[in-house]
Amino acid sequence: MFMKKLIPLLFTALLFTSCEKEPNLDKVQNNYVVYTQYDKNANFSNGNTFFVPDSVLLVGNKSQNATYLDAATSDFIINAYTTQMQSKGYIQVANKSEATYGLQLSYIESTYYFVDNHDWWYDYPWYWAPSYWWPWVNGNWYYPYQFIYSYTSGSLLCEMIDITSVSPTTSNINPTVIWNNYITNVTSFNKANETKLTTAINQAFEQSPYLQYNN
Repeated sequence: MFMKKLIPLLFTALLFTSCEKEPNLDKVQNNYVVYTQYDKNANFSNGNTFFVPDSVLLVGNKSQNATYLDAATSDFIINAYTTQMQSKGYIQVANKSEATYGLQLSYIESTYYFVDNHDWWYDYPWYWAPSYWWPWVNGNWYYPYQFIYSYTSGSLLCEMIDITSVSPTTSNINPTVIWNNYITNVTSFNKANETKLTTAINQAFEQSPYLQYNN
């Protein structure tokens, strides 16, 4: 029933240039818009294991330390992504050193924060550092595709990392983000919105058929 009420713009995979801004979202009202982008050269069957941190990073808080969404909200979002990953044939592991892929989840609470092809997240010191996944890495994230360069308030962001793209002998390499999911208009988290947000997360995987483990 919910899907029938959405206008055609919603839940559509879109391609962008590196300097292209978001489309006009006036007509979407309170519905979510789902964007997905990926590395066309990535091998999504390189392995079948994945790791997800136990918290969703909160972006937009000017705290001197990294902050996260509350545990209940983080668990709900993490479980929704985990369920979809498992439905695609991937197995969740408890130790990131045993995983082929990593999912880092962030919620942009306020303001604009920027990412481009050259620099790591601009003006936000507590975004996911590559060193979270590889302690010896001092490079920046590499996106082998073009993407939205700014994320606005009320955005849920998931990035899929190829953990195998870096080894201890290549400490200066830029780790690769092979899939990006961006959901807009997520202005609150409550029971009334859980079904809608779950539908949006599910749609991100539905419009990403390449994201599948094939052994």
